[in-house]
Amino acid sequence: MTTTKDAKAAASVLIVAAIASTALAYPLFCAAPASAAMYVSLSVTGQAVPSSIGPGENGNLVLTITNAGTEYARNVKLFVKPNSQAVFGQQNYDLQTIAPSTTTQVSVPITISTSATEGATTVFLSLSYNEGGSVGTVTTETSVPLAISKRSLVQIETVTWSKETIEPGDTVDMSVQLKNVGASDISYMTVTLGDSSQPFVAASGDTEAYVGSLPKGSASSAGFSIVVNRDAKTVAYRVPVVVAYYDDSGSSHSDTKYIGLRVSGAPEFVVALEDDSSAMAGLTGELTISIANRGTATANLMTLEFESDTAVAPAEYYVGNMDPDDFQTVKVSVDLAGVAPGARDLAITMLYKDPYNQDVTGHSTVQFYVRPLQAVSVSPTTVIVILAITAATLYWKRAWLVGFLQRMRRPKG
Repeated sequence: MTTTKDAKAAASVLIVAAIASTALAYPLFCAAPASAAMYVSLSVTGQAVPSSIGPGENGNLVLTITNAGTEYARNVKLFVKPNSQAVFGQQNYDLQTIAPSTTTQVSVPITISTSATEGATTVFLSLSYNEGGSVGTVTTETSVPLAISKRSLVQIETVTWSKETIEPGDTVDMSVQLKNVGASDISYMTVTLGDSSQPFVAASGDTEAYVGSLPKGSASSAGFSIVVNRDAKTVAYRVPVVVAYYDDSGSSHSDTKYIGLRVSGAPEFVVALEDDSSAMAGLTGELTISIANRGTATANLMTLEFESDTAVAPAEYYVGNMDPDDFQTVKVSVDLAGVAPGARDLAITMLYKDPYNQDVTGHSTVQFYVRPLQAVSVSPTTVIVILAITAATLYWKRAWLVGFLQRMRRPKG
């Protein structure tokens, strides 16, 4: 006969068994999820330098290897596979380690075969590496495109200006002649003159000219009209000329050339006689001459040479540099012995160097007046006074002499 105590014990066993089976089916504590897997992801892109390499020409294929993964790529090696269209100067490259989210570059020397056909070819590559700390080697194959086309090249033949001497404030027309000396036809060509740092602005139109098509071997001109700033310095400016165009394969190009803009200016002298009041016939007189530069350029190392029908000293006078709005005063002596009164010319030769160290000679003439030597006129009163003084002097001297003789004759004792 089953007692109540036995029934309770059996029920407890059943409950424990149920709890145990439930715990096995549904764990009370869940394990933490495993961390995301680390991986390496290498990719390669290529760019030819120059952008157009034609048959028989040399260049470089710049390869950029990127690790877009989350793990280090170690012992990375790159192999450039042979190509029937091109010869590579080097095929094996040891890139060592490429960290996650970083890139590395190699420049592969390349020579396009003379028998290569224009168009696109493919350069096949092989990459091998170890992923993180793994000792196993992973190898992946990839490729980059390579365009083979005749290289286009534009050069500046001549630059012509509407003025021989360009000064600040001038409006000048210019023409730039360009020639296609490459192996490819050119289309949609534009020419841009200068930039914001240049000492000029467009006088009319723009500083960009459209040339259009330029077949290989042909030439064309781009014209511009500019106004030189008034504060431009008298120096030679290096002006960039940007030539942009498309070759016959549709590739765009932009080349920067440079031309010279020579802003010269010119000294302009005002020479004048300041003073000739001491120029008296029969005497040596002095002339004061002034010289001013009202031009737009400095006269460097100026020397003045004087020439006249009278002797001038000094015959040569060194002035030095004369800047715009500068002023100098020069004094020379003239020997007027035997020279009759009247007007005389003094020729002045100005020797100096311009801002570009070129020798320049200028001439000027000033006129001075030789005055007659004035006779001295004496009034009657002055004559009487002079005679009275002379008589008094003589009387005093005579009295002194008489007294002296008398003293000499007087016997001593």
